[in-house]
Amino acid sequence: MMTNNSESTQKMTKGAAITQEVLEALAEQCTTKYAAVKHEVTIGDDISDDVLRKIAPTTNDIAETCVINVYQARYYLLKLMEEGLVMKTGVKKGYPLHWWLIGADKA
Repeated sequence: MMTNNSESTQKMTKGAAITQEVLEALAEQCTTKYAAVKHEVTIGDDISDDVLRKIAPTTNDIAETCVINVYQARYYLLKLMEEGLVMKTGVKKGYPLHWWLIGADKA
């Protein structure tokens, strides 16, 4: 029985570590992308998809930074969104999802 508990603790720890890595990568990329275009865009309480596409990294950007696949990146980003830490662009055919760390513009 102890083995199962130990394995599940390791899995949770690995998941928490990946979540933290994704969060850090997102914070860094949001800050960098926003800094490059902040004189062109205005961020209010309700950020439009068009603005998000200019200032926010894609799922693939995060996956590459964290050296995980795009499906894993999406999974962890959606978890962070459920926790209220991240917002994403709407789904539009032919467009990648862009992710924004809420409050990144204030960092």
